[in-house]
Amino acid sequence: MNIFQQNSLYEFLFINPWPWWFGGVLIGLFVPFFYLTANLPLGVSTGYGNLCRAVLPDTKLEALNTPAYRKIFTWRVFFIAGIILGAALARILSGDYALVTEMGRFGATVTHSFSLTAVWFFSGGILLGFGARTAGGCPSAHTIHGIPCLAPSGFVATAGFFAGGLFAVNLIYRILF
Repeated sequence: MNIFQQNSLYEFLFINPWPWWFGGVLIGLFVPFFYLTANLPLGVSTGYGNLCRAVLPDTKLEALNTPAYRKIFTWRVFFIAGIILGAALARILSGDYALVTEMGRFGATVTHSFSLTAVWFFSGGILLGFGARTAGGCPSAHTIHGIPCLAPSGFVATAGFFAGGLFAVNLIYRILF
């Protein structure tokens, strides 16, 4: 269905999935606009650090005692809450608000218990968090913010993420299949 032939704006926004390119254009336009108006890079990993600091205020972890995490409730915490609440609201407004646990090919291939699946994803989250702190930000921030702002580090980091992703997917695919 063509996005320009929707029955209503409500149907377009909340019922039918957006085309990938439309979401990409919106993000691509928003990031430089946000940087120019607020003079802040758009990213999520620092917000997660702020949330960790809120849960562990007296932590001795050096990474959470840097100036970026001194203030606990920054705009980034509300940005993360908005991502979660916005997704939930869009799902509810679509009329299809059942909890979905289906994970497509992963669920069909890895038929372990819920506990092992949870450990799998928790371990992946730990590795992603470690990588985000090591790289000075999450992959989405380096790519979604760095490239529109023409930062050379954004292009280099994105190439590294793609190369690492291709390697990891091929390795896991060969192990599972």
